[in-house]
Amino acid sequence: MDKKTALLSLVILLLAAASLFLLFQKESSKEQTDQADWKTELAETPTSEPTTEPIIQPTNESETTPEAEPEAEPEAESTTAPSPVPTLTSTPTPNPFSTWTTYTNNDHKYRFKYNPDWKLSTQAGMVSVQGDISNKGWPSININKLTIVANDLAELKTEVENLFGETLTEVSIGTGIPTMLLERAASPQAYAGRDYYFLHQGNTLLISLNDTGHTEGDQLYQHFLDNFELY
Repeated sequence: MDKKTALLSLVILLLAAASLFLLFQKESSKEQTDQADWKTELAETPTSEPTTEPIIQPTNESETTPEAEPEAEPEAESTTAPSPVPTLTSTPTPNPFSTWTTYTNNDHKYRFKYNPDWKLSTQAGMVSVQGDISNKGWPSININKLTIVANDLAELKTEVENLFGETLTEVSIGTGIPTMLLERAASPQAYAGRDYYFLHQGNTLLISLNDTGHTEGDQLYQHFLDNFELY
């Protein structure tokens, strides 16, 4: 090989090397530019963490935990003022005896109260008062002057017990009037009754209550006895 050919080959080789070097520089510069652009975009774009889908595992019904019931909210304290307590007013019970009137016997010095609707009659030393006795025997009251003579209550008790063969009991009526009580039993011919014997101003007097033993009738009789007076 002559010198001219060797020199030409060297030039070609140098040119090829220079071309390769320039190509490498261009590619290197382009890569750096791309990296710079990528970093800029990465800085401007907000990063978001990758979301992980929850893994749902099959649940065994026997191991299922029941949902907790919501706690009840505490009730607010009431601020309502207490209602006033109503004042109880008692209604007076009407007195069934308020209309009773007074009878006075000036011959034998006694008085009593009775219902003005009852019938009052007097004859020969006897006074009687009766209500409606069409279906019953009460109210029926008799006050008699007897012919029995006695100096005191004990003697009167003996006289009456000997006369009827019954035992008498000493009781008080009205304002503390001592009397001897004879209880009359009911019979096919007569109602049950109570007889009160007592002495007043030398006379023997008798109060007879007929058809006793009934609640309503006995209340009337008791009111009569409670208001019987001697003067």
